[in-house]
Amino acid sequence: MPTTVNIVNLDYLKLMTDGDEEMEQTMLEMLLSELPEEFEKMEALHAAHDWQDLNKVSHKMKSTLAFIGNEDLTNANLKIEQLTKVAERPPVGEDINVVNDMMQQFGALLPKVMKELKQLLDSY
Repeated sequence: MPTTVNIVNLDYLKLMTDGDEEMEQTMLEMLLSELPEEFEKMEALHAAHDWQDLNKVSHKMKSTLAFIGNEDLTNANLKIEQLTKVAERPPVGEDINVVNDMMQQFGALLPKVMKELKQLLDSY
């Protein structure tokens, strides 16, 4: 099975599972379950301008997104995390616009990623 299809790159997942296909399937199932739930949390926190909790969820997503291997999704999440570090200062002005843009980009990419992950899981 190829590790790259279109926008997903499973090289890291394969490295971490040491080629164990059963573990790869389990990880893909977990990703398919967790990603939409976590993004829903991010959307709700973003809408509420709860920057501190959005930062926490975004930080947690870093490890999950590593398994997907999509640079655009990873970078959008990283920017969200960086700009919502309330301990440093809450996002204001242009930072809020960037967070809005990154949330929109994340939301646009997620269905494509989910579709591809499902196709990869079905190919086992």
